[in-house]
Amino acid sequence: MRVVAATHRDLNLLVAEGKFRADLLYRLNVVPIHMPSLRDRAADIPLLVEYFTDRFGKRAGKKFKAIDKESLKLFEAYGWPGNVRELQNVIERAVILCDGEIFSVNESWLKGGNADNVGPLGCAESRPGDTRKRALRRNL
Repeated sequence: MRVVAATHRDLNLLVAEGKFRADLLYRLNVVPIHMPSLRDRAADIPLLVEYFTDRFGKRAGKKFKAIDKESLKLFEAYGWPGNVRELQNVIERAVILCDGEIFSVNESWLKGGNADNVGPLGCAESRPGDTRKRALRRNL
């Protein structure tokens, strides 16, 4: 049996403080892999955006001809506190709401915005007066 475990905490420090069992650390620490956060790997963002856009596009039966350059700049400038999962969620939302052939995102989604905002830079903005409900219904 193999176990893959991840944490953002310093387990050696927790062992020293008596908050984590040393024997468990030794069992888990066979092949440690340090993965920097997404904000420290901005060069990886275009490749991840392409991968997730393709992945979620296939699920939704959509094919995008291109990725909006402004959206890509937004992705690269954003700090990604939610790491790759946050990037994945933002892209999935944009794919669902996008009607056009150019993939783009709404900037507010990168700041904890809500799905009701499908305005400027959001793909669903191509139809004036859309509500979230209509945009989702149309794209699902």
